Amino acid sequence: MRASALGPWLLSLWLLTAAGPALADNNADEADIAFELGNDAYSHGNYTEALRSYFTSYRLVPNRNVLFNIARCFEALGKFNEAYRYYNDLLGEDLPAEDASEVSRSLERLRPKVALVRVTTNPRGADVFVDRADLGSRGRSPQTLALSPGRHKVLVQKSGYRPTETTVTLTRGREVPVDLDLALITGVVDVTGTPEGAEVRDSPTGPVLGRIPVKLRLSPGQRVLHVRAAGHAPGQYVIDVPSEGTLPLAVTLNAQTAPSGRVVVTANHDGATVRVDGRPAGFTPTVVTLPEGEHVLEVESRDVRPVRQKVTVIPDQEVKVHATLRYEPPPVRAASKRLLSVDEAPASTTVLTPEELRAFGWRTLAQALAGVRGFFLTDDRTYTYLGVRGFSPPGDLNTRILILWDGHAMNDVWAGQGYAAHDLSVDLEEVERIEVVRGPGSALYGTGAFFGVINVVPRESLGLDRRLEITGAVGAMGSTLVHATTSWEDPKRSVLFSLAGMKSHGADTTRLGDPGPIVTGLDGEQAGTGSVRARLGNLSLVAQLHGRSKDVPTAPYGTVVGAQGTRVQDVRGFAEAKYERPLSERFVLSLRGALDLSRYKGHWNYGGDSTATNTDSGAADWLTAEARLLAGLSDDNRLTVGVEGQAQLRVDQKSVGPAVDAPLDTRTRSLVSVYALDEWRLHPRLSLSLGLRVDKYSDLDTLPLTPRLAVIGRPYEKGLTKLVIGRAFRAPNVYELFYQDNFLTQRPAEQLEPETITTFEVEHSHDLSHELRVTVAGYHNRISQLITLTSESAATPACGTQSAPTQCLVYANNSGETLAWGAEAGLHWQPGRWLLVDLSYSYVTLRNASQDVVEAAPAHLASGRFLLPVGNGDMRIATQATYQSARVPGIAGADSGEALLVGFGVSGDYGRLRYFAGVNNLLDTRYAFVVSDDVSAGPVPQYGRTFNLQLTGSF
Repeated sequence: MRASALGPWLLSLWLLTAAGPALADNNADEADIAFELGNDAYSHGNYTEALRSYFTSYRLVPNRNVLFNIARCFEALGKFNEAYRYYNDLLGEDLPAEDASEVSRSLERLRPKVALVRVTTNPRGADVFVDRADLGSRGRSPQTLALSPGRHKVLVQKSGYRPTETTVTLTRGREVPVDLDLALITGVVDVTGTPEGAEVRDSPTGPVLGRIPVKLRLSPGQRVLHVRAAGHAPGQYVIDVPSEGTLPLAVTLNAQTAPSGRVVVTANHDGATVRVDGRPAGFTPTVVTLPEGEHVLEVESRDVRPVRQKVTVIPDQEVKVHATLRYEPPPVRAASKRLLSVDEAPASTTVLTPEELRAFGWRTLAQALAGVRGFFLTDDRTYTYLGVRGFSPPGDLNTRILILWDGHAMNDVWAGQGYAAHDLSVDLEEVERIEVVRGPGSALYGTGAFFGVINVVPRESLGLDRRLEITGAVGAMGSTLVHATTSWEDPKRSVLFSLAGMKSHGADTTRLGDPGPIVTGLDGEQAGTGSVRARLGNLSLVAQLHGRSKDVPTAPYGTVVGAQGTRVQDVRGFAEAKYERPLSERFVLSLRGALDLSRYKGHWNYGGDSTATNTDSGAADWLTAEARLLAGLSDDNRLTVGVEGQAQLRVDQKSVGPAVDAPLDTRTRSLVSVYALDEWRLHPRLSLSLGLRVDKYSDLDTLPLTPRLAVIGRPYEKGLTKLVIGRAFRAPNVYELFYQDNFLTQRPAEQLEPETITTFEVEHSHDLSHELRVTVAGYHNRISQLITLTSESAATPACGTQSAPTQCLVYANNSGETLAWGAEAGLHWQPGRWLLVDLSYSYVTLRNASQDVVEAAPAHLASGRFLLPVGNGDMRIATQATYQSARVPGIAGADSGEALLVGFGVSGDYGRLRYFAGVNNLLDTRYAFVVSDDVSAGPVPQYGRTFNLQLTGSF
């Protein structure tokens, strides 16, 4: 291995003698060319260019000859420290004797020119750092390093040991030895119990660590101790060794009265929890010694269906059990106020997982629901409205869908508004999953749970190894977002604090129809959220405050087109305490108390400048309390009973004009409710759920009674059928009863009846495989006393001005019964967390519905969601496509809301960083919604193509 410019090394057949793998593909060809280019540059004395080519060749195909050439280039350039390092690394390779001698001579030649430090550690294999750890490791001990003369700090680190450091002074031409001892980080396990002298091991066949009583010094972390004594049944104990602490462990081995055998448990997921007869027995793979006879074996892990089976242990024999664990979606709580699997839930249910929330990059609840079966959106540039199964009546503020934040109702009591976009939260970074329950939910939740219940479930902490998470995002229309979260937790306590803010200038122009006026700007939006969550044993506390301001470019309610100052502001906050504890094996008590507030203010420019702006406002403060008892009457029968109360402390509203500044009529109400839900498993393939709730309002003559019956059956092994019959109601709120804007456009209703819905639904799912499911569903809704915002046809108009009277808008109960028939179909394939195909189609037809109700919803909806991992899953590609048909008969195509919307996103993780880059409305589809003249001066155009870039770091 000679080192002259024309020496044999220049002509070596390096592909044949390389220490690294030779690749018979383009990499090898490219590496060969780079190597030849380096040779040519070296022969002409161009050592820097030679280095560049050699480094390229080495990256493509690691090779010791190239490593030697790199060292020679550094030596020729006078960079002796770097040259020594590469020669020294090369000496660690398995070299022929002649080559090893050549490298040793090179090192000896450089010794007078460099300052050396020889680092050894006990134990070996520690990472060696010089001066600062963030500069990266210089290799593992033992290691000889060439450094610049002078003082240097040498640091060494090894997992499971305390890091240590020292300072050395180096002189050129001399080698300084550094020998460091690393102290092992340990915790103490104080093992006591019976029988004394029992052997303690950390594996079934491992060495004896000690005999009871004994104090074991072990490395921190979770492990299984195996305790064995003659004449006693062996025991396995799952422990979590504390760092620098002491863990007491009391051991009791039962006298062995029966012969025993061994059960070898494996699974397709290592580290899955193993339980035998309800007691922890280790983690897969494991060997468990059990007494002769039949035992119940359970194997479970996160995000997979648990495996539970019986095993028969034969004396002195070994039984092998392999558990195949398959992916399972998260459980759902909103359907019955306790955690159930999607299959067990007594309703048609969809759960959006944390993987989907991150991969698709949804910013708001509305965006997340856009691809869910049966849901559609309407955005009038003031609020975003959720429609479900053909209903999103004009004037509805999401009052017929109950939106929960971890079980806490977010709909306010003034207008019943359910917040669904940036008026709910800045983003979904704090959200762990979203539960969607279709159909009437008043049997559990009372008013508002008319068409469905949506439960947004937030996370409790960042995890044991995270303390801070910061997110920054930019997007189209000048949008920026910042989100910061910090948390701390241990097994019994946790606290999480979060702050977030966003700002957007909105669309540059808004065309209200074609032909129609074009509004420049006036579409800005700002929002901010602060929240805190804490848990102390069985007690949990949560408080959240959110505010949002939105400019309105659509000139609603006859305001001046294109004039600044028309905007809405919303504030929503609550503080809640929950306490839940088991009273016994069969009874669980839950208590909840909360204080809520909502504030709304609208600014309406009727004069062309902000000084002539009218305002309206609404404010409410209220208390709620709930007590719930879950009773396990038997293994197959669970009964939930509860009582809930609400006291409205304040409900105010105003409509202020230049000549009017008096509060409007209003009313506070109190409410007491009782409910019960009984769930029976009549047969392994048949379950029954029967719920009933009674609500007593202080200001209503009626006594709403809302039952729900659900039958869940498995008619055959791969089939699941749900039959649901239920009734729900919605009480008229203060806004609908008493709001008016000084008779400029609207008058108060003053008297309204609660609206009711009766639903009949059947849903059948067939599993084509463990991961692939096909679902079909049909439903029929019968709605009575539907409350909608209508325009009067009075002989003498009561609204407007004396010189220009107009018909009033007023909330009124529709006469007759509105009927809906619908059909849905879906296909869901998800073999893993990051691999998903979800397709759905929905159709609905309405009868006896007013024209404005019919024109507010599409008859046909179709959606597809696709999620694909790339490589080992650190990168994901997500695509969502939705189609909605035209809404207004006689107006075809995009002018009536017909649209095909495609979104695309790339997301992934890189160390402690998480990233997302996505595009919404990729095809830049142009479409608009036809709304009433009171909501907008013309059809409301929807946003075109937008993008979003987001980066999250956790520390």
